[in-house]
Amino acid sequence: MKNAKLKGPKTHAEPSDDVIREYAYHLYAQSSREDGHDVDNWLEARACLKANIPTRASRTRLHRHING
Repeated sequence: MKNAKLKGPKTHAEPSDDVIREYAYHLYAQSSREDGHDVDNWLEARACLKANIPTRASRTRLHRHING
């Protein structure tokens, strides 16, 4: 009997801190440079990068990163 490999969702490599920082700054600039959302921008940037959403497609905030 062959061992079947379970196929799960593809996981993307963790983006580097420099790449996340650049994307987070882009999100900060999009929000009229509103202070106090640095952690939110970082987490959203990381999620966008892992979901392969380029900055040019991030005109609106808080993308949906999962289908549903």
